[in-house]
Amino acid sequence: MKIISFVTGLGVGAAVAMLLTPRSGEDMREMLSEGAENGRRYAKRRARELGTLANEVAERGREAADNQKHAIAAAAQAAKDTYNRETKPSGPQPIAS
Repeated sequence: MKIISFVTGLGVGAAVAMLLTPRSGEDMREMLSEGAENGRRYAKRRARELGTLANEVAERGREAADNQKHAIAAAAQAAKDTYNRETKPSGPQPIAS
């Protein structure tokens, strides 16, 4: 959000500076066109960078979830094995009289 605010402020400041500087109409249109093109290129580059970053973060999240899934499955199996071992009768049971 801070980056968006910064870029917006930068654009507004540049536009005000251009409008208040005495120039011919043709010069002003050229400056505005160049500024718009530079802004468009910057926005596309940042969008690509942010898309790449989002993909990397999503992949790390998937890996972490997969690791947790395997750890939980292993813990559940260990608990099941322990339960079965502890509840299984050991040796012959005495006959009650």
